Amino acid sequence: MQRLELISCEAPFWADSGHGQTLWGHFLKSPELENPGINFEVDLPDGDRLFCYYHPGNTDLVVSLYHGLSGDMQADYMQRTAILCRKLGHTVVLVNHRGAGPGLTAARHPYHSGRAEDVSEVLKVLRKKFPNKKQIAVGYSMSGCIVLGLGGGFRGDHKPDGIITVNAPLNLGRGARLLGSGFNRIYDVRFVHRLRQNIDMKYRFGLIEQPYRIPMWATIHDLDSIYTAPASGFRDREDYYESCSAIHYVHNIDVPTYMLTAADDPFVTVQDYRDANLSKDISLHIEGRGGHLGYISKHKTPLGSHRWLDYYLHEALGKMAQEFTAGS
Repeated sequence: MQRLELISCEAPFWADSGHGQTLWGHFLKSPELENPGINFEVDLPDGDRLFCYYHPGNTDLVVSLYHGLSGDMQADYMQRTAILCRKLGHTVVLVNHRGAGPGLTAARHPYHSGRAEDVSEVLKVLRKKFPNKKQIAVGYSMSGCIVLGLGGGFRGDHKPDGIITVNAPLNLGRGARLLGSGFNRIYDVRFVHRLRQNIDMKYRFGLIEQPYRIPMWATIHDLDSIYTAPASGFRDREDYYESCSAIHYVHNIDVPTYMLTAADDPFVTVQDYRDANLSKDISLHIEGRGGHLGYISKHKTPLGSHRWLDYYLHEALGKMAQEFTAGS
């Protein structure tokens, strides 16, 4: 895989730290799609259902987008990437994980960082819906771990033709522990609050038989022990972390893959990327500044905005399209 030739993300003084990038990346207003797109649903083998929306394009690429923990298709990075794909002419698909967004009452089981089989089912449907087109899976944060696992042979039979990930936590256990420490607790509290609400709603709607008591000041590390692991059939929290961490599968990836992370991500340590045994089909880019899904640039990118992440995705998608054309 060839490296992307990129202009670096020089941070403005007010976002010149990992936390600054992460927070401002979320707080600054982002453009949104004018409509959600055309709805379709994916029935999963265990009876749960995913709610997806797509905007048709005229190129040979179908780009499916997968959100991070406690998010849904309305996440700012999902909306911006969908707009970018539409400008490029690609068909773009916004996927809500189990119980996320409009699928709140259609899932008994939780989504988690190992749900590669769910992405596989989405890709199975997309290949039937858009035959003869290349399937690109873009995973943000937690979903980056999911699509990397699928690409490396972990769960699921239907792989994408190409993968792009942003700030994927390669080592789940380390990421969960980092979230619960120091200033990172502000993110951790938000994640747990939103997930607690989701779990409570499942119980009230009769989707789960027992209430899961998540203490007010629980961490993600706690929640994974109390709910995620047992509700998903894992032996315990450590079994979940160990079996689902993408760092164990990236050496097996055999499709074009572009991985982006930031050296200053507060809770996805860059050392995991440096230590990982990456396959020859992976192009890794480590940006000095970017935080977690932030990447706010002091200067306008070639796309005309200060959103460096959008510029990276534009370049990765362009390079991938070239590779597919050259290989056809």
